[in-house]
Amino acid sequence: MSTYSREKLTAMALVAFLAAASGGACTNKEEAGKPSSVPPLDPATAQGAPAAAPSAPPAAAPTLAMPAASPPAEEPPAADPGASITGSIVLAPAVAKAKPKGGTLYLVARRISDNPTARGTLIAVRKLPATKFPLPFSLTAADMPFQNGPFDGDLVLTARIDQDGDPLTHEKGDVYGSLPKVPVGSHDVKLALDQVQKETESLAGGAPIMGGMGAPGSAGAMPPGHPQMGGAALPPGHP
Repeated sequence: MSTYSREKLTAMALVAFLAAASGGACTNKEEAGKPSSVPPLDPATAQGAPAAAPSAPPAAAPTLAMPAASPPAEEPPAADPGASITGSIVLAPAVAKAKPKGGTLYLVARRISDNPTARGTLIAVRKLPATKFPLPFSLTAADMPFQNGPFDGDLVLTARIDQDGDPLTHEKGDVYGSLPKVPVGSHDVKLALDQVQKETESLAGGAPIMGGMGAPGSAGAMPPGHPQMGGAALPPGHP
C-alpha cells in the first residue's frame, strides 16, 4: 500500500474517533442538564386523603364533692333570768296542830305530767326554813338543779315540811300542800300546807316503808314518772 493510502486511512480513523467522542460528550451534557427524576407520589397522598383524627385528650379525674358541713347542734334555750314565781306559803288552820315540831321545808316545781298518776319532770327546788308562816318564797332559773329546759310554762308547785330532812322519803306526819297549775311569771301566789302524810313512803323504792325498812325487792326502783336523769345522783333538796 502506498504512503498516501495509509495516511488517508489514518485520517479517516481519527475523524471517526473524534466523531464518536464528540457524540458521547453531547449525550452526557444533555443528560447532565436534565433534572433528576422524582419518584412517583403515593396516590392516596396525591389525592389529598384526610389526615388521621387527633387522639382525644385524657379524661380528667373526677372531682370528689366535699360533704356539706353539718349545722352545729342546737343548744337548749337559756333560762330567762327574769322569769320567776313569787308568793307565800301558809299553814292551813286544819293542820296547824299536826305541824311537825322540826323539819325542813322543800318547795318543788315540776312539769305537768300527761299521766295523772305520775310525777312530772323536776324543774326547780328550793330549801326553806320551816319556822314561821306565812313564809315568803321566790322560784327562779337559779333554782333549777338540771339543765332540762327553760324555766317557763305551767308548773305544779308542792311544799312539804320533811321531818327527817331526807328528800327521798316522805315520813308519816309530814305536812304538805300543792297547786296543780302555776304559770311562770305569777306573783302573790298562796300555797297552803293543808294535808298530812298518811304513811311513810320512799321515792327510791316506790313502796311504803314500815319501821324505816324498804319493801323487799324495792331497792333502787324509781316510781313512775320520777326523773332518774341517767342514773345521776339527785341534788340536795330533791323531794
